[in-house]
Amino acid sequence: MSFWYLIFDILSKISKQKGHCYKPKTIMKKIFIPILAISVSFLIMIYRGSYAMLPVAFVVLGLLVFFTFLSKILTLNNSTGALEITKRTVSWWWMVAIFMLCVTTHRLIVFCFLGFLSFLALKEYFSLLPEYKNLKAEKLFSDNLPQLVCYFAILLSAYLAYIRWYGLYIILIPVYVFLLIPIIFVLQNRTTGVVKSLGLISIGLMFFVFNLGHSFFMVNLGVFVLVYCFLLTEARDVLAYWVGKTLCLLYDKNPQNIFFKILNSKIAKDINPKKTWGAGLIAAFLISLLSLLFVPVMPQFPRGSLTYSFAAILGLSIGLLGLMGDLVFSMIKRDIGVTDTGNILPGHGGLIDRVNSLVFTIPVTFHLINWRYL
Repeated sequence: MSFWYLIFDILSKISKQKGHCYKPKTIMKKIFIPILAISVSFLIMIYRGSYAMLPVAFVVLGLLVFFTFLSKILTLNNSTGALEITKRTVSWWWMVAIFMLCVTTHRLIVFCFLGFLSFLALKEYFSLLPEYKNLKAEKLFSDNLPQLVCYFAILLSAYLAYIRWYGLYIILIPVYVFLLIPIIFVLQNRTTGVVKSLGLISIGLMFFVFNLGHSFFMVNLGVFVLVYCFLLTEARDVLAYWVGKTLCLLYDKNPQNIFFKILNSKIAKDINPKKTWGAGLIAAFLISLLSLLFVPVMPQFPRGSLTYSFAAILGLSIGLLGLMGDLVFSMIKRDIGVTDTGNILPGHGGLIDRVNSLVFTIPVTFHLINWRYL
């Protein structure tokens, strides 16, 4: 009972301010198409005999339904908290629907989806940089060519992963494309702003083309491995949010308790004052436990099946790296001077706000599995 009282207390604090909210009928209209897409995904999974993915899909669907009803209940209070939760829930319906539809149809569709994801994230990153705003035409054009190379590298790396040419795929970005960018600057006869442009473009290349692009080859391990990594990474974000809220509430009620004070220690208060060691570590531990549930349904690898001990290691690494990925991009946003990287996802912000943890978890998860089982 005390647990549910605590949850109710947290929700009450979130929704204590009044404001305008979505009407329930409007909510249903906004999620009608995602519901239809998810239904089609379930039919495809049943038709293809992909029964291992069904339990995971049902759990995700159950969570979406829960938060949809939660948003409706909070809407009755006409609260600002309800508006935020509703926006986030509607966005989650769309994200889950698109992802499920892609991973259940065809391998080529999955690659197109992941390529478009990398493209949008890289485009959003370049659009954020103040160095590329209000520039003279000649300076902007001189940086456009290496940026176009980065976009083209997404297509090339996706193709290499699709034909399973791992040897060239793994060195294409960090060696050949990385070296090509300064060569382009030399051929442009540039002598000013080179170091800054090279650094900014290289960061975008490594984060959103190389790191996020590891998802291409992760598909070759099995589509369910991609689902596993995506789901645990996003679950970490949700768990960290609610664990943080809970610890904050407990600390407010027991400010003299040394244990709660330690748990609420800030990781990097100037970067993100809301991120605490307690919430981050507890969320990572929960993700490690959640990872164990995937062991029976994970695909068979050439050197055996996923063990529970290694699944715990993978889950813990996803939990910790997801936290660091979130903080790294919070640091970048602080430096740039923005709160969100965009507004493409209502309630979440920009696309980078949603994939920032994946930039860190995908490559490490892929290489750990590749090292141990391939």
